[in-house]
Amino acid sequence: MNEYETIKHMSELFSQSPDQLNTVFSCDAELIRIGEAIWGLTIDEFTPEEDLFTMDDPCQLGANLATATLSDLLASGIEPRFYMHTVSLPTDIDPAFVTEFSNGIHHILEKACCMLIGGDFSTAPTWRYCGFAMGPSETTQPLSRIMPASPQTLWVTGDLGDLNSSAFVGATTPCIELRTIEARLIHQHASACIDTSSGFMDAIWLLHHLNPTMKIEINTKALPLAPSVRETAQQTGVIPEAALVGGAGEYELLFTTPSELDEAMEEIFSQKKITRIGRATPAEQAELILKHSPGQRVNVNEPPPCARSMVTRERYIEQVIQQATKLFHP
Repeated sequence: MNEYETIKHMSELFSQSPDQLNTVFSCDAELIRIGEAIWGLTIDEFTPEEDLFTMDDPCQLGANLATATLSDLLASGIEPRFYMHTVSLPTDIDPAFVTEFSNGIHHILEKACCMLIGGDFSTAPTWRYCGFAMGPSETTQPLSRIMPASPQTLWVTGDLGDLNSSAFVGATTPCIELRTIEARLIHQHASACIDTSSGFMDAIWLLHHLNPTMKIEINTKALPLAPSVRETAQQTGVIPEAALVGGAGEYELLFTTPSELDEAMEEIFSQKKITRIGRATPAEQAELILKHSPGQRVNVNEPPPCARSMVTRERYIEQVIQQATKLFHP
């Protein structure tokens, strides 16, 4: 079973709390009513084998892990307030690594005005990390992944694909940007949101899967590929779009707004490097379409390859390249 099927199967064995407001997969964070308030909670585990974060820069590793943990709250319109983690490191780890690693986490939590309140430590052959974060919603309507049944515009923050292109060549994992400022702006205007924690195509596929009465069209010429993606493509010969299909997430925010968003707001989005990438419209049957040009459109009929189901990393990358070629260079 892939990740989606496994989580769905496991969740069906448990009753849902009457205080939980979201269903499985409908929101990046779990939404819980506590007293009169709505709180968002998220927990994520990270390993070098699955997330492909490198450890040669311990400060950046710590910062990336904290940013990735907080991303689910930001995508849900939740202000991070409390943080806990479990850190697993080799027994012979250099104390300087621990210091720099912790400094990276501290920097991100301080930037997000989020407090570390506890956690646990264990040993392992290599690093493992589990982060938990929670915070209150300032409104009664946190963001989910479910779009309203009306015309929508799709947007994404930042650049896409840099973590995948780095992972393809074994380079140092680049810095993941903490999108707190963008998240506050998005929460004021968005109708749905998801982060790209498993890559762009995985996020857009899940958005498509969860909205069965919407046709999603992506303008592939508008997708903001990171500069490093094309540089890596020139060095390796791997098509740039493979970095959109791969599962190493850049943790950008992919969201929708009503199509009638005013021009002044669009200008503000542009100043924040938030890019319009497509649209979604009500339809009798869900569709996900990559629009390469007015006369060239490709229907996406299957999710991206799952790294967990591949025997080797090389086989996984091969499958990613094959699907990227099929979708972007038909």
